[in-house]
Amino acid sequence: MAAHTKRSTTRNNAIIRATKLNCRKVGASAAHTWRTMPVPHADETRTHLNYDWRPVSSPKALRAAIHERLQLADNVSTDSVLTIEYVITGPHEAFAEQGGPVRWKAYFHDALGFLEARHGADNIVGANVQLDEKTPHLVVYAVPLVHYPATTRTRNVIQGKQNGEWVRGSQTFDVPARTALSASYFMGRRDQLRELQTMFANEVAIPHGLRRGLHHSAATHVTTKQYHQALTRGLAEQLSLSPDDLARQGLLWSRESPEEHAARVSDFVVEHYAPTVARAATADLDRRRADEMEEAARRTENALEEERKSHRQTRERLTGLVGGLSEEQVTKIRGFAQKCREKRREAEKNSKREEAQRHAAEHAERQRREDERAAQLRRLTPEALARLENDKRVAAWRLAVKRDDLEATLDTWAASGLFEVNGTLTPKGRDLIKKDTQTDTSSNPWTGQPANPLLRR
Repeated sequence: MAAHTKRSTTRNNAIIRATKLNCRKVGASAAHTWRTMPVPHADETRTHLNYDWRPVSSPKALRAAIHERLQLADNVSTDSVLTIEYVITGPHEAFAEQGGPVRWKAYFHDALGFLEARHGADNIVGANVQLDEKTPHLVVYAVPLVHYPATTRTRNVIQGKQNGEWVRGSQTFDVPARTALSASYFMGRRDQLRELQTMFANEVAIPHGLRRGLHHSAATHVTTKQYHQALTRGLAEQLSLSPDDLARQGLLWSRESPEEHAARVSDFVVEHYAPTVARAATADLDRRRADEMEEAARRTENALEEERKSHRQTRERLTGLVGGLSEEQVTKIRGFAQKCREKRREAEKNSKREEAQRHAAEHAERQRREDERAAQLRRLTPEALARLENDKRVAAWRLAVKRDDLEATLDTWAASGLFEVNGTLTPKGRDLIKKDTQTDTSSNPWTGQPANPLLRR
């Protein structure tokens, strides 16, 4: 990400919010994002300035993009979290248009890169820059897909009877690779959300002149709906003039009807006093913010006190260990401790290097075996592939799909009409197997020719 180092001000906290959306909530969020529903706090004359950093530009397109990604997952249910909505912005006064350090386009570009690294670029299905509100912000939709590589699992299972008693033992099972839909992988715990705030601040916000929000904060997000409800409630309570209230006697009042007078006075009140009424109506939200900040300060102080206590205990323990020793003896102990730390770091470095070499050797061995397998597949006819057991046939098909050097072989198999797109047999392929029940069992299943001892392993 580009570095745009600027000095942050004391109130320029970065803002990144993450919200889990299931099937019922995606539509409302998308309608708000692409303005297919009324958005009171958005300026309709500026909505044309909004634009997308993904092909998706409507609620319908978002649903289609999400559906396409979900085809990769094997655990989608009716109540699954389909996407995570991220909203990235900052304080109004922090942006360059208001004299602040943040240039919104560069800030949002780096924020999108951060989320692409977090979820994978292909899983970012929507990214909408919104400039029709008071403060610029970026809305990103990420499908929370997680790929789990193939592994093994050991279980304690019943293996049979011995001397009339059931005998249990360990058995290892292969667990195939899979792709799962898992919002909890990214934001299932509170500490994950704290980590998100910290990583976003370090990698994106600080280089753009913003900073991380307060640790241990007790603040909660006031939604746009809550704010406008408070505002509307305050205006409704204060601006309630009626013709009966304004029906008066006198020369001035006789010049207009009570209805006309009420409309004129109401317009006057709205123009001159509505801002004051609005601030009074939202005062309870401000009080809640103050209470939350007080609670956040208390939590932070408690955390600092726990850290101070831990440091005092460590210092007391170390003082007890060196009590009664001369300065020269303490110096020798410190020197010995430093050498121990250096040896430990060197051992850790060697261990990591050996582990990397081991992983590289294992990868090279897997690649060698795969290359040998690919060489065998190039000689495999469609009929011979059809005769393989289903799991072996599908494994061979997947390898051919994976490797570019087997593209011609895959095209030959597909053109035979014996296989579905996933390597299973078509009705034509199944008919071939039925007619082939008398095939000589000594033939080589890879080539359909008599077994070649040179290919046996």
